[in-house]
Amino acid sequence: MDKTKWSRDEFMLVMNLYTKLRYGQFNYHNSEVIKIASLIGKTPGAVAFKLVHLSRQDPKHKDRVKGLANPGKNAIEIYNEFANNWDEMLYESEVILARYQNKRVEDIALDGQDIEYIERDILNGKDGIDIERLVKTRVNQSIFRKVVLNNYSNSCAICNLNIDTLLVASHILKWSANQTNRLNPENGLCLCSIHDKAFERGYIGIRSDYKVLISSRLNYIKEKETFNAFFKRHENHSIKLPDKFYPNREFLEQHYASTFIS
Repeated sequence: MDKTKWSRDEFMLVMNLYTKLRYGQFNYHNSEVIKIASLIGKTPGAVAFKLVHLSRQDPKHKDRVKGLANPGKNAIEIYNEFANNWDEMLYESEVILARYQNKRVEDIALDGQDIEYIERDILNGKDGIDIERLVKTRVNQSIFRKVVLNNYSNSCAICNLNIDTLLVASHILKWSANQTNRLNPENGLCLCSIHDKAFERGYIGIRSDYKVLISSRLNYIKEKETFNAFFKRHENHSIKLPDKFYPNREFLEQHYASTFIS
């Protein structure tokens, strides 16, 4: 393992990668591990060890890896910084990743269509501050989607649908209503388009024990096969839990209290 001292930027990049990989991918054969190792001049094995060390800070995984060596002060501090300020730290880590690749953050985080929208706004005369805010917002939304979908193995947490273009990185607490948790992975659910919209409108609730609730309003759906297929069969079943960053129980309770239609 690489024994040279790690910089803050290097820890930031490994933490960025940690959010985007599933637990079983923390190994030196993984192509994304190899890419980051090459960028920061470390061995893939060293990066893989740091990923596992970071996972010790996750309450959902600490017992699985407690036999490993102490991760060190820097790893603990970086993990805690992210956990306490996801909105700034995740974006900052993406900016660092772009800088290491000699690219703009929007070039690595956004697809061509999003970049076209931003360039169109520039041509329409928006001032620099608005453009900077627009770029950051779109980048943040893109990162959140990548983190959440990967964390749920690109499958709907309710019905297990695994077609990426039909999946949504759904916020438990709304993006517009809770600025401090917009990028918090514990505020995210991977849902298919139908279940995302039903969750957003309160026709579906998820209790703090991760069981699915179905609003009585949906009993009025005329086509009972449709009702059973999309909703009724999931009632009182547990959602598919993610690999890490489990849905925050308090967030689910807040959504249930404020949004769910009983």
